[in-house]
Amino acid sequence: MILGTPDNIPGEKGSKSHGGKGEYFVRTLLDGVPGSAFKYVRDLTLYPNSSIGEHLHSGDEEIYFIISGTGMMTVDGEECLVGPGSAILTQSGSYHGLRNEGAENLRIFVVCAKTVS
Repeated sequence: MILGTPDNIPGEKGSKSHGGKGEYFVRTLLDGVPGSAFKYVRDLTLYPNSSIGEHLHSGDEEIYFIISGTGMMTVDGEECLVGPGSAILTQSGSYHGLRNEGAENLRIFVVCAKTVS
């Protein structure tokens, strides 16, 4: 069994993710599992007035699942307000970014997998 939990993975603070602004906290629960298409699974908290800058995904896809808070998600220039329960797919070849639009933390679960042809 491959298991990543907050008990055995402390996480870390960072700033200006992909050229965005402000700070975040990230815990990579799974990373580079051999024999799997999954590249990583992350639990990420984007603090108020912070953002993940728009960036390209090539050869992989990401799913963002919003756990709490509100944000503005941009995928290929299209913006959409997202909140708890929202799931957003970024396919290979797409640009995306996320801004925390609220006064509270924006907590997201991010899953990235290699593109399968």
